[in-house]
Amino acid sequence: MFAAGSARVIMVAVAVGAGAPKPGAGQTGAGRLEERVISVSDTAQKYALYLPPEYTPDRKWPILFVLDPRARAVFALKLFQDAAANLGWVVMSSYNSMSDTFPDPNEQALETMLRSAQERLSIDRSRLYLAGFSGTARAVLRFAVPLRGHIAGVIAVGGALGFEMDGPETVFAGDSAFAYFGAAGTRDFNYEEVLAMADRFGTMHVPFRLAVFDGPHSWPPPDLCGEAMEWLELRAMRGRLRATDPAWVRVRLQHDLARATKLELLGHSDEALRLYEGVARDYPPSPETSKAAERAGVLHSTPAVERYRKEASKLAEKDREQAGELQKTFRWARSLPDPPTPESLVEKLRIAKLKKTAEHGDSLQAASAKRLLARIFAELAFYEPRTYIAQHSPNRALAMLEAATRIGPLEGASCALLQAALRAAPQEQQPGLKGQCAPAQGETAS
Repeated sequence: MFAAGSARVIMVAVAVGAGAPKPGAGQTGAGRLEERVISVSDTAQKYALYLPPEYTPDRKWPILFVLDPRARAVFALKLFQDAAANLGWVVMSSYNSMSDTFPDPNEQALETMLRSAQERLSIDRSRLYLAGFSGTARAVLRFAVPLRGHIAGVIAVGGALGFEMDGPETVFAGDSAFAYFGAAGTRDFNYEEVLAMADRFGTMHVPFRLAVFDGPHSWPPPDLCGEAMEWLELRAMRGRLRATDPAWVRVRLQHDLARATKLELLGHSDEALRLYEGVARDYPPSPETSKAAERAGVLHSTPAVERYRKEASKLAEKDREQAGELQKTFRWARSLPDPPTPESLVEKLRIAKLKKTAEHGDSLQAASAKRLLARIFAELAFYEPRTYIAQHSPNRALAMLEAATRIGPLEGASCALLQAALRAAPQEQQPGLKGQCAPAQGETAS
């Protein structure tokens, strides 16, 4: 089995590509979804399971293990379900995976699913895939290392790892049988780290694909999740983990080329360049891939792309600087004898200036400002108040939460933190928090 902490893998390898189903071939019906399966080996562990329409135990099937950072097993699984049906993949998604918790439950969640998959299902042990978002994106990148030889790819959304000598980009250097699909929303506060990780995989000659979608810090929409799985299927063929289906590859090649051409026509030259480069890397040599490589070379030297990349590099540096400055500001807040006023926090964090840039800056500057605001909001609305509540400092938690409302409304976990802080400081008056997390008409507060 697998233990991430000791980097130990005990799995029986099977013949590479044995019994590999054809992508999309003969797939009918919806397959089978079991929304809540209790592990036999550990009844505290539960997962959702999807079997594709033609699943039978007489051949080996690729499998995707999904770790959602808020244990939303079925929600996360359904993002991948349609593509799994078309490609013939099994999907398992944990109810025990989480991020931002201690101790980290993700190793046990994955261990349990791996054990159940081997005992219950007929899986291709050379084609295990992992998918995670945010904190669990970092987890699956770490878990890929001890699973080398069995793990064929990772889908890591909205989260990445810093460079380490034993990190996945160095462990899998030059390995064509492993592939990294990274994705981030345009307003994701982890956007820059995802791009940096993709660059490092490329530098180390590891197959990679980077996708950017219009959105915040979140899972991508189902069509992009499906695109990730299709790309991993393509890389399995290129890495000789399964038989190549030339007709399927050609259809996908034409799809990618058409998308790159459309991006170029719409003026999204940098995105088009990135896709042309991906086409040239990912597909077997052909006149089409040669043209893609040629077009990438032309775009790379255009003044518009050069200006874009120079500006993007400056904004990436600003992102790194803000990450350090944020921690200095919060250390300052902790050093004060009394909680800082929300107004002082707003001023020190330059929230007004960032909001102005987000509304009136050019497309690159506005997107960067939105990401920086999103990072500040996450700290003010979740991480800092959570720490203060644990330290029995509800007044400080409330100051952070009120400052967060200058960026956006409190929702979800932030509302739970607000309620906890208000209960612990019943005499505290926070007029700026009035109306936050109020139940909708006809509802009652929980």
